[in-house]
Amino acid sequence: MLTDVALPQSKGECWESKYQPPMVPTSALFLGVGDASSESLGNSACVLCKNAEPWLLIDCGHDTVSKYKRTFSNQLPSHVFITHLHYDHIGGLEQLFFKAALSGSQVRLYVPVLLVQQLCAMLRYTQLSEGKADIWNTFILHPVSESFWHQGVKLWTYPVRHHAPNSAYALHLPGVVFYSGDTRPIPELLTHMVTGAETIFHDCSVKGNPSHSGIDDLVREYPSCILEKVWVYHYHCKEEQSAFKRAGLKFVTPFSMMPLGERMR
Repeated sequence: MLTDVALPQSKGECWESKYQPPMVPTSALFLGVGDASSESLGNSACVLCKNAEPWLLIDCGHDTVSKYKRTFSNQLPSHVFITHLHYDHIGGLEQLFFKAALSGSQVRLYVPVLLVQQLCAMLRYTQLSEGKADIWNTFILHPVSESFWHQGVKLWTYPVRHHAPNSAYALHLPGVVFYSGDTRPIPELLTHMVTGAETIFHDCSVKGNPSHSGIDDLVREYPSCILEKVWVYHYHCKEEQSAFKRAGLKFVTPFSMMPLGERMR
C-alpha cells in the first residue's frame, strides 16, 4: 500500500531550496611575486580566495607549498592550475605530491592539454618508494582545453606569448580576474576578452625581454582603460617598485590580500 508523500508546494520552491550559488572568488593572495632569479620576492604563485579561504592555487614554485601551509593553517592546496612548465612555476609539485601522499589526500591539477605530455615526462620518476604508488595516484590530472569548471564556476584559458608558441597560458574568470601568467603583452586578449570589470594581474619587470613584459611594453601596447585595471607581478626585486610608481603602474606585493573585480573598485 502506497503511503502519502508530502510534495513541495511548487516547483519554484523546490528549486530554490536545493540551489546553491557558485563559490566565486572574492580576493587574491600572492605567496610570491618574483621572477625566476628573485631571491627576496619568492616564486610567483597566487591563491584565489573565497572569503579569505583558499579556492584555487595558480602555479606551484619551489617555495610555494611551505608558504601556502604557513598562510592557511597548515593546509595543503587541493586544486592547482598550472600556467606553464618552467621550474619556478612547477618546482614545488614534487614536494606537494610527497606531502599529499603521506597525508592520504589528493590534489586536482588543472593543466592545459598541450602541456600534459611534457608534464608527465617531467614527473615520470616521482613516486613513493614506501607506498609503491606513483604521482598519479595522488594527483588527479584534469586536462584543460579552452575552459574548465571549478567549484561550479567556469574559467577560461588562453595561450599567451612566452618562450614558445602554446607553452604558457592565462587564466580568466570573466568579470572577476584575469591572470596573465608569464607573457609578453597580449592586447589581442585584454582588449577582446575582458569585460571591463576584471582585476588584471600581469607579468612585468622594469625591462622586458623576448619572454617577459617590461614597463615600456605595457605602456606602449595597452590603452589607459586597460592599464588602470592592471597590477604587475613577476618582477626581480623590491627596488623595481619605484620604477612602477613613476610609470603609474600598480604592483603586487607578497602576502597582501587583494579584492577582485568590482570589489577592487
